[in-house]
Amino acid sequence: MKTVRLLLMAFILCSFSACKVGVVSKSGGMDNQSYLQFVQGGSQSYNNGVTVYVDNNPAFTANVDKAKKNSIKGNSYVINPGTRHIKVVDNGRTVYEKTVVIGNQETKKIILP
Repeated sequence: MKTVRLLLMAFILCSFSACKVGVVSKSGGMDNQSYLQFVQGGSQSYNNGVTVYVDNNPAFTANVDKAKKNSIKGNSYVINPGTRHIKVVDNGRTVYEKTVVIGNQETKKIILP
């Protein structure tokens, strides 16, 4: 009988010691990335998208969103934060070229003519 009680107490003690008790917190910084969003500002239509050059990186094709009131949704493209030279080309014609400073986790909205 004592053996059964001893084994039962050992089992209960092991069961409770395996439980994780307490507050667990995770600390980490924000991701090191920023975003670009392209918006149609004038009557020009960019149906096939535009070619975007960021610094000396390979070009990528971006979709241009139509301007809507109070709209924060749209296509956004990830870039590294910092000072960036951005050039936007549509059908061989440069429509936007500027050096901008983009902060960490910031979205830069570029309004195309």
